[in-house]
Amino acid sequence: MIEDAKAARRREIVEVAFREFAEKGYAGASMGAIARRARASKETLYAWFGNKETLLLEVFASRLEGMTARVGQVPSDDPQPARVLPIAAENLVGFLLATAPLVQGLGVSGPDDQAMRLLREAIQAQRQNFVAYLERCRAHGDIAFDDDPFEIASLFVAMAEGEWALRLSTGMVSEITPAMIREHAERVTRIFLRGLAP
Repeated sequence: MIEDAKAARRREIVEVAFREFAEKGYAGASMGAIARRARASKETLYAWFGNKETLLLEVFASRLEGMTARVGQVPSDDPQPARVLPIAAENLVGFLLATAPLVQGLGVSGPDDQAMRLLREAIQAQRQNFVAYLERCRAHGDIAFDDDPFEIASLFVAMAEGEWALRLSTGMVSEITPAMIREHAERVTRIFLRGLAP
């Protein structure tokens, strides 16, 4: 029971850290500000997360886990691409929109190379899982392609990413609603599956 409370508190602090990083950027956020906002001590933050870089990685990891959790909830007896891919596209857009404020300005004063390497590895692992899923779909005859599976996965990701950041920054849209993301994900899936029809 104590472990559950500690895990819940840790998740709560990660959410507070996400908001702090999103509002102030990596350079502007501090462990002290996050601790105050989370009503925790700086000592707790340093004991649990080590440093600001590790805490940022934890924030990204929580978003990656959230992104894949919905896909994992699709019943294994119906892992059809027409059912899984819209969820994957929605999650990808949600992840990109949620993490966009976190990555702005990371270049100069962002996490160290080791922290970014760990983040890249986590993203690469998600990409490999998606490639494996596409290969299983091909083996089951649900889709057909002769190209490199990583290229096919990259194509889907690029289609799902769309131009959301550009639309927001140029005022083409004032907000992006869940309904807009869902419609986009369904459209992307239809086009993608049409191109990979067996």
